[in-house]
Amino acid sequence: MFNKKILILLTLTAAVAMSGCGKKDAETEKPEQPAAEEETMSEDAEAIEPITPSDYLVKNVSDYITLGSLDDLSATQTAYTVSDEMVQERIQDELYTYSEEKEVEKAAEGNIVYADVTSSVQGAKSAEDESGTEGDEDSDNSESTYFTIGDEDYGEEFDQKLIGASAGDELSFSITYDDDSWYEEWANQTVDFQVSVTGVYETIVPEYDDAFVSEYTDYDTKEDYEAYIRETIQDEYDEESYADTVNALFQSAMDECTYNGYPKDLYAACENEVLAYYGQFIGETDPTAIREALELSDDDLKEDVLNTINLRLLITAICEEHNLELTEDDYVEQLTADAEEYGFMSAAEYESFSGRESIVWSLYENLAAEYLYDRAEITTVEGDAEDLEDVVYLDEDETDLDEYETDFSAAEMVTEEPETIE
Repeated sequence: MFNKKILILLTLTAAVAMSGCGKKDAETEKPEQPAAEEETMSEDAEAIEPITPSDYLVKNVSDYITLGSLDDLSATQTAYTVSDEMVQERIQDELYTYSEEKEVEKAAEGNIVYADVTSSVQGAKSAEDESGTEGDEDSDNSESTYFTIGDEDYGEEFDQKLIGASAGDELSFSITYDDDSWYEEWANQTVDFQVSVTGVYETIVPEYDDAFVSEYTDYDTKEDYEAYIRETIQDEYDEESYADTVNALFQSAMDECTYNGYPKDLYAACENEVLAYYGQFIGETDPTAIREALELSDDDLKEDVLNTINLRLLITAICEEHNLELTEDDYVEQLTADAEEYGFMSAAEYESFSGRESIVWSLYENLAAEYLYDRAEITTVEGDAEDLEDVVYLDEDETDLDEYETDFSAAEMVTEEPETIE
């Protein structure tokens, strides 16, 4: 199943993406928000429905969990070093955002090819063979797409077949894939392709110099801009390191707890949150559609739902026992700040998008995380950011969850399904 840390990292990445990469624009040129916008946000905050955050905590939590000692928790936190190469890679990515496409006559390595591609697996039974109807969505596929020669989206041999192609060309060829094909249905199969090339383009990337920096960023020299990029990357890895450390502390705290079931309505609430989380990866909000698209069984869901339940029980217990309070003003202030940071038109829009319950729980989770972190024995170790395992992001067509594991494995502590209590 999914690693919950991914969600934290995606949120972080989204925040970085929305804030831009030191670009000059209408907002970054003005350090302070215009008065009219400030008034709009303020008025919008006042329009938020009243809320008592503590209403969302688990009632009578001591019936379901007994906290262990939180005084002797420890964890390792990695201090990552950002290399010069990482800075230059980030700058190259930024340069590509200002690149332009220029049409060329013949496709070469690095060119972008636009094409209509039809693929058909040889020997696959068609739907007509089995049911008398036409079409075979399992073995035949047609799409209007584009790809960069050299990226090997369809494999190295496919790219080689397209070198020298021009707009208007019609190509027919077959490729036999081995067992490590990225597309499972093509593994150890021969696939026939019909490719209609509609365009070939070269990517023109601007030169990285002081002129580029001055025109497109908030800086005047490469030196200043690179210092900003380094600091940005460092902040990202520091956030990730903190998230890893907090995950470890939550797990250690869970290991010290004794669980005794959960209220019945909590399961439904956590199931909805887990499904909403999965839905982000496929752009879907309907629970039934999410289940079908991701082929989620009740058992698939159960593990992650129990993890979420146990985490909510732990968070509630920590907040209640140690008087960690979240006020309505805290909620509205954070809601308004996040709405502005993530580019929403209003706090109400952001609240509707994220869900009030989800936002409240994320804020309580932050309170509990800070409490554990501030009191834990943290050992710092050096690490190279280049060696950090890449975060997994799903393309919209990728729906296989089996390879992902959760960091929060509290469900493993439950040998039988906990008793639900009305």
